[in-house]
Amino acid sequence: MKKLFYLFLGIVLVLLFPIDTSAQSRSPVQDRRPTVRPPSQSRPPGGTRRPLQLSRRSQLMQQFGWDIGGNIGTSHSLTDVSGSSVEQRPSFLNTQWNTTSINAGVFARYKFHPLIAVKGALNYGHIHGADSLAEGRLRNFYFSNNVFEFSVVGEFYIPKSSPNFPLNVYGFVGMAAFYHNPQLTVPDPDNFEFDDFSKFQPAIPMGLGLYYSLPNNFRIGYEIGWRKTFSDYLDGFTRVWSKGYDSYYFNKLTVSYFIPDRQGWARPRF
Repeated sequence: MKKLFYLFLGIVLVLLFPIDTSAQSRSPVQDRRPTVRPPSQSRPPGGTRRPLQLSRRSQLMQQFGWDIGGNIGTSHSLTDVSGSSVEQRPSFLNTQWNTTSINAGVFARYKFHPLIAVKGALNYGHIHGADSLAEGRLRNFYFSNNVFEFSVVGEFYIPKSSPNFPLNVYGFVGMAAFYHNPQLTVPDPDNFEFDDFSKFQPAIPMGLGLYYSLPNNFRIGYEIGWRKTFSDYLDGFTRVWSKGYDSYYFNKLTVSYFIPDRQGWARPRF
């Protein structure tokens, strides 16, 4: 009876506290093997990091650099002879469109801030005008002039919602110096008194422009710029009752190549 009791007690203990036979079968070498963890979902297989997106500052930095290019377009004058009405008015509406001529030039632009750039340019423009093209003007004067201009302007850009947006719109203003030599034709040159004047003159260029950036670093654009002068002799003469100085303006189609500035001498603060 006592033997049966001990046998029963042994069976109960075995059932309550089972022996881990798998632990006895493992060797010490097997216990030292590292546990292999599944790949983390935060990293792709191989342990490489995810590609990082460029910060806004880095995107803005990519805009800085040089534009080297050229332009071609039309040139127009607003003078005592070239206006379309009897009175000279410094207005685009007073342009003699029949005397539209050509202009051409080269330029270099350096952009050192997301909203500011400096541009130097050399331009040639031919301007001319005739009294016969103005209603009510009977003098029958005609002039022709070649203008060679060097200018330095500051360009001020409209902020963009994204630095990667390819269209840039800007206004500009600066200083220019030009050389000109007008040739004035009058009906009776023997009895006409031609004035002396300086062929070198200053001017203030101002206007609007835009350009579109292509994927291969080329840029195409358009610009219109008016030149306020301090001379009334673009057409070769002046009138006592003249109400303002002569002026001229250019329409330009531009093509340039952009060279990013990796180092740069100026950087914006954010």
